[in-house]
Amino acid sequence: MMSTEPAEALGPEEGGGPPRSLMPWTLVVEGEDWWADLEHGAPVPSVGDQVEYIGEDGDKRLFRVVRVVHTVQGSSTERPLVRDEEALPNSTVKMPPGGPPRALRAGLPRVIVTPEEG
Repeated sequence: MMSTEPAEALGPEEGGGPPRSLMPWTLVVEGEDWWADLEHGAPVPSVGDQVEYIGEDGDKRLFRVVRVVHTVQGSSTERPLVRDEEALPNSTVKMPPGGPPRALRAGLPRVIVTPEEG
């Protein structure tokens, strides 16, 4: 007898994968001094994916994803309370050699791309 239950998606242990979550992300163009935020939820691109950017003037540019960077930091239970800090925002980063890091807080994934001829 055949089941009428809907088939479930394969889990990671069966060769499937987790569902791709939808979230905003930041496009960073390697070698150029600009970036753009995708402010609505969308799947985060993977390395090798192509991304199309449409500028304010309507021009289209194609990019290839070379890296995806997720920034994390220590748990909030391990950071000092805001009222106990001498400097804001509530961050545990000390000045490293060569200046401060670009991303001080956990946040949106950064999708690093390079221009592609199209």
